[in-house]
Amino acid sequence: MIRFVRGGAILLLIGSILTGCSPSAGSAAPPPSAPPGGAVVTAQGNKFDRTQLTVPAGRPFQLLFENREGAPHNVRIYDEGVDQALVVGEIFGGPGARTYDVPAIPAGSHRFKCDVHPEMVGTVTAG
Repeated sequence: MIRFVRGGAILLLIGSILTGCSPSAGSAAPPPSAPPGGAVVTAQGNKFDRTQLTVPAGRPFQLLFENREGAPHNVRIYDEGVDQALVVGEIFGGPGARTYDVPAIPAGSHRFKCDVHPEMVGTVTAG
């Protein structure tokens, strides 16, 4: 039973506690750290948190992909100038994260995008 004490102070306290426990309370979480020698990108609000990624050329690396919302997302990296995929990351709904093991990609600029939301795009620079 909830009692109204001092103008609803108890309800205000309960509301404050519940809001503080909510996953969406407060500011957005800081971006995750990139794996050593790798890169990181986050999806939220049907957009990536960055449109530029810098990765090593000619050697494998890891790409940490964090999906901060329930909508499904992934990251696909294309060879420059063609629509051939170099990397196809798993599509998954969040919140959650996946680490993609990326094989060596050639030096240069490459596109990345979300297969589910084609407006989510960016550039990978391998150098």
